[in-house]
Amino acid sequence: MTLTLTPNLTIRFRCAADTAWHMIRTHTRRLSILSLSFLKLEVLVFKYHGK
Repeated sequence: MTLTLTPNLTIRFRCAADTAWHMIRTHTRRLSILSLSFLKLEVLVFKYHGK
């Protein structure tokens, strides 16, 4: 499931490959991604910067 809250912020939920807990952050000049995984659920937060 994908939720587009604003044109610059999108949240995506999906089933994780495993039950391990992890948090991953990465970013570029125009995009930041935060991935949280727990209890077979993965939440990805995409934040766009700039134009």
